[in-house]
Amino acid sequence: MKPTLLVISHGSREISANKEFVRLVDKYRKRHPDWRVAHAFLELAQPSIPEALEKLAKGGAQKISVLPLFFFQAKHVKEHIPAILSAFRKTHPQVKVTLAKPLGADPLLLDLLDQRLKQTSLK
Repeated sequence: MKPTLLVISHGSREISANKEFVRLVDKYRKRHPDWRVAHAFLELAQPSIPEALEKLAKGGAQKISVLPLFFFQAKHVKEHIPAILSAFRKTHPQVKVTLAKPLGADPLLLDLLDQRLKQTSLK
């Protein structure tokens, strides 16, 4: 069985932002061709998290890793997403769902901030 990953974004009223997220997930999928990689939005765009989870379960996923592309452990990551996953687990007890930590202050993110800063006038 292929590893299955669901990448979650908040979602935006700005359609171009949602498309940018989908392109990012597509690139990640190409990086891991042996994985099943899907995307979902917490709100404001489709597919919703429940819709994406349902589709993965119907496709035979037995274990789904959920990766929130959020920076910090705020209410969406601590409460809203876990509540959605809990509801899914109740209706799909045969599917193991795990939630990864948000990006946070990871040293790799700090390196990326340095790279972006080099592109500004603060060189």
